[in-house]
Amino acid sequence: MAFQLKPQESVRKGIKRLVRKQIDTALEGLRTQDTSDPVVHEARKCFKKVRALLRLVRDELDDKVYRDENTCFRDAGRPLTAVRDAKVLIEALEKLTAHFGDSVNAGAFTGVREALTADSQKIRKRVLEEDEAFGTVTETLEAARPRLRDWPIRRKGWAALGGLKRVYKNGYCAFAVVSAGPTAENLHEWRKQAKYLWHQLQVLEPIRASHMKELGDQVHELTQLLGDDHDLAVLQEKVAADPGTFGADSTVETLVALIDRRRQELEQEALRLAQRVYRDKPKPFTKRIKGYWKAWRSQVRGVRAAL
Repeated sequence: MAFQLKPQESVRKGIKRLVRKQIDTALEGLRTQDTSDPVVHEARKCFKKVRALLRLVRDELDDKVYRDENTCFRDAGRPLTAVRDAKVLIEALEKLTAHFGDSVNAGAFTGVREALTADSQKIRKRVLEEDEAFGTVTETLEAARPRLRDWPIRRKGWAALGGLKRVYKNGYCAFAVVSAGPTAENLHEWRKQAKYLWHQLQVLEPIRASHMKELGDQVHELTQLLGDDHDLAVLQEKVAADPGTFGADSTVETLVALIDRRRQELEQEALRLAQRVYRDKPKPFTKRIKGYWKAWRSQVRGVRAAL
C-alpha cells in the first residue's frame, strides 16, 4: 500500500494508519529472524518514515509525546545502524570505483574492500548475534504500537499538518548553511531534513499527484546525492583513522583523492538541484501546498455529495 493519505480519511486516522503500517512492516521482517541486509534496511526505512510523520503533526502532539516517540523510533534504529553503515561503506567503494572506472584499475582497491567486508561481518555478528538486536528492537516496537491510540491529533485537515512548513524551513535554512560552509556535519543535517521532507511529500502526493510527485522525486534525488556524499565522508574518515588496515600508503592516498573529487561533484550537483527544490521561501511554499490541499478536499467533498 502506498505511503499516502487516502481521500476519504481524516488526517488523524490517516497518520495513525500510516504509522501503524510502518511498525507492522518492520515487525514482520524482524520476527522472521532473517538477518539479511534487506530486512535491516527495511526496518530502518520504516523508522525514518515514522519520524517524518511525527514531524508532520508535531504541533498536534504534546511536547512530551513528541519527544518520547521521536526518541523511541530514533533509538529503535540505532542497534541496526552500525550493521547497515558497515554494508553501505562497501557499496560506497563500489560506486566510487565504478564512477572512476576509466582511470582506476578494477583491482586497485581489492584490499580495501576485503578489509571493509571483514569489518562488516564482525559488526553483523556482534550486533545481530551476540547483542541480539532484533529481539531488542522488536520489544521496543511492540511496546510502541499500543501508544499510537493515544496520540492527541485534535485539529482537522490542513491545520493538523503544520509540521510540513517546519521541515521545509529546516531544509531551506540547512541549504543556506551548506552553501556557506559545506562541512560533513552541515551536509548530514541537510540530508536528514531533506529526507523528512521527501517522506512528507509522499504522504501528501494525492492532493495534486503530478506536481507533488515531481517535487517529491526532486527531493528524493537530492537525498540520494547527499547520501552518497555522506557515505564517502564516513568511508574517508574510517580509512584515515586506520590507514594501515587498508593497504599501502599509495593505495590510501589514491582512494582519499578520489573520494575528495567525487564528493565535490556530488555536492555541486546537490547545490544545483536544491536551487529548484528550495526556490520558494517557507511561507509561499506552504501556502501553495495548502492551496492544493483545499482544492483536493473540496473535490473529495464534491464526489461524496454526488454519491
